Amino acid sequence: MKVYSEIEIEATPEECRAVIQMLRTIQFLDFKNFHEMKSDLVRPITRKPADKEGPVEKGELLTCDFVQAISDVTVLENTTREFTWRGDLWYVLSGVHSYFFKPSEITPGHTTFVNTETYMRFNVVLMRFLDAQRMYDKFCRDFKARVESVVRAKREEGK
Repeated sequence: MKVYSEIEIEATPEECRAVIQMLRTIQFLDFKNFHEMKSDLVRPITRKPADKEGPVEKGELLTCDFVQAISDVTVLENTTREFTWRGDLWYVLSGVHSYFFKPSEITPGHTTFVNTETYMRFNVVLMRFLDAQRMYDKFCRDFKARVESVVRAKREEGK
C-alpha cells in the first residue's frame, strides 16, 4: 500500500529547504521541533546519538516517536531534493517514507512538495484504519502554510 500526497508551494525548492533549516520547524536536518508542524502521527525525532552535529547522513539512525510507539529509522537519502527514511517497528510495522522538493512543472519558481510512504507488513492493514491519506494531506497543507508565511515575510522584509 502506498500513500501519496503533493501540494504546490509558492516558494522555490531552495526556499523550502532554507525555511526548514532557518526556522527549525520541520527538522529534516535537526529534528528537535518536528512536532511544530502539527503532525498527527510523528512526534519528536532525535538523532542517534542525540548530540550528533552536522548534516544528517545516508545510513544514519534516527529515533521517532510515532504517537506512543518509539522506533528507530534509517536515513536512506538526504539531498536538496529528497529526504527518505525506512522504519521497522518491532519488524511488524514497516515503511519507506519520503519527502520530495521538486521544481514545479505547473508554476515556474514554485515547488511541488511530495509526502509519500510505501507501507509494508502489518502497516498495510493498520494504515487503512487510520486514514493515512488524510494525515498526509494535512501535513502537506500545514507545511505549505508555514513555508509560504515565512517566505512572504522574508520577501516583504527585503523590499
